[in-house]
Amino acid sequence: MSPEILRDQAKHTKLIKIHLRDGGLYVLDDWTFNNSSDSIIGFGAFYNYRRNLVSEKWKDPSINIQKANHFSIPGDKIALIETNKLKSNIGNLAAITIVGVPYAITTIYCLTNPKACFGSCPTFYALKNGQWTLMAEGFSSSIAPSFEKKDIDMLYWADEARNEMSLKLTNEALETHVIRYVDLLTFPKSDGEQVFATEKGQFYRTSKIVSPVSCVAEEGDCLNLIKEMDRNERFCGVDPKNLSRKEEITLTFNNDSQSELGFLIGSKQTLLTTHLFYQVMAYTGNYYGSLVAEVENGNSQLKKRIQKLWDQLGGIEIFLLDKNKKWEKIDEITEMGPIASDVHLVKLPPVQQGKITLKLRLTKGLWRIDYLALAKIIGEETPIRIKPDLVLKNDTVDHEAMIRLIDGVDPVVTFPGDEYELKYRLSDDCSYQFFLETKGYYMEWMRDEWLAEENLKKAAFAFYFPGLFMRKAAPAYKKVEPKMEKVFWESRYVKQ
Repeated sequence: MSPEILRDQAKHTKLIKIHLRDGGLYVLDDWTFNNSSDSIIGFGAFYNYRRNLVSEKWKDPSINIQKANHFSIPGDKIALIETNKLKSNIGNLAAITIVGVPYAITTIYCLTNPKACFGSCPTFYALKNGQWTLMAEGFSSSIAPSFEKKDIDMLYWADEARNEMSLKLTNEALETHVIRYVDLLTFPKSDGEQVFATEKGQFYRTSKIVSPVSCVAEEGDCLNLIKEMDRNERFCGVDPKNLSRKEEITLTFNNDSQSELGFLIGSKQTLLTTHLFYQVMAYTGNYYGSLVAEVENGNSQLKKRIQKLWDQLGGIEIFLLDKNKKWEKIDEITEMGPIASDVHLVKLPPVQQGKITLKLRLTKGLWRIDYLALAKIIGEETPIRIKPDLVLKNDTVDHEAMIRLIDGVDPVVTFPGDEYELKYRLSDDCSYQFFLETKGYYMEWMRDEWLAEENLKKAAFAFYFPGLFMRKAAPAYKKVEPKMEKVFWESRYVKQ
């Protein structure tokens, strides 16, 4: 057997590829999970880090697998698993699984534009006017274990809840989600006041929220689009020659306050990042799992190159016009994700002018801006953190999932179509404002349709020359951009 097995056996119904922390690779075509030893045993071939064949062990049908000469791979030596056949008994090793070999796209919407297929991190629903409404997405930029981090989202539209707050957690894409915890962060409500979070996770109580008196972008006045958090967003198309080209939005506020002020921005991304992520995945093709395994095995240079590619797009830079008429950069919003808008607070330095002028600098066609406002900061707040009191899966109590979400050590792992309802017990002596804090990562699955584009030279070009890649990729994205949103939302694996 040779390294070509990475492609030739890609559609084998039992195939599993096990990437080791030392760079070695097992390719097994008959395997099982050993619960007693937390390991995988099976038959196939073992390659060293250079992909030279080291040994082979094949099954003798006349001998029981437990007695046969088989491979046994301990879980603590595994960096990453690729398989096209999920097994319910894979136990804790599911947390390091990526289903990276071909998976057929089955919806007509995906077939029309495979790079617009619905993809996301965990999606969260809360009740709005008594109806389940999509409100948050967890850890959007955590695309592999080494990118794992926590994420805070404001549940802006959630109904007021007494005694109990319910959330619905879903996996609606062809992905594996690995979730450490899902904590509800609460703040007692006070008339005329609201709490907002900075992107770094600090919380501030505010009052006297005011809209800008002017808001101007390339197309002209955009004030009516950003006055309310109403999903009526300001956005534009990408530049047809350069996906990383910047644009600016300038806004002015009246200032009659001597208090500390915070700038509020409600936003989410368009599908540009999603499209580029899928395109680079397609270029890596059958080698995508190997690339992720390299990152997980400590290839810091590769991780930096991946980060530099996304840095070409950047965040929403926020500048303040100071008293000397010079622009001072005060912060940058970088939260990724096209699913749900979030609201962030940016603290402003002391301002004495009667007019406050701010400028947003952002990649053209990357951001959907829903809300821009200014608020008086009353003071910093500490949330009341609440763990789930009850976890239901398919309307059945799931004690194990609840324990995992409470201790945050062993994660809850979800696959396409999985759905949980999380219930949180609240004190009944007041009403609350809600935020959601999650931690984990997710792993995208490869699609059959993408493999036809496998081209390692183009993948290397994206990583080594990200600026030029953004120019080369612009015309193709511009052609599909008008239909991206429709295809994306209509291709969800599970529809609500």
